[in-house]
Amino acid sequence: MSQLSYQEKSLYGSLVAEVLVALMIIGIIVLQIVVQLAIVAFTRNRLKDERDKLIELRGYRAGYFTMASLMVLGLAMLWFHATVGELPVNRMGLHFISVFFGILVISDIVKTVTQIVAYRRTL
Repeated sequence: MSQLSYQEKSLYGSLVAEVLVALMIIGIIVLQIVVQLAIVAFTRNRLKDERDKLIELRGYRAGYFTMASLMVLGLAMLWFHATVGELPVNRMGLHFISVFFGILVISDIVKTVTQIVAYRRTL
């Protein structure tokens, strides 16, 4: 086992990283559920008015624009790297999925920050 090849070491490293990321995602989901339950338990007024709906729509618009823009940019970069020959064809799907999940996370952060900024501006 001490005489592992470079490829085996690389695979073990990838496996450890992927398992850690999966565990962190599960941890984030559990933490979000706990935080949302605590907020619901300690918040009395949970009614939405027109301002809340407009802020929500503004956040979703910003998040969607971010997702669409980054998706076009990501696909263009994927195409460019595949055309130049820097990206092996058998790894294109893996790179696309990784970039896509990153784009989803970034666009959700943009949506949330936009909504927070909109609420701060209305106070």
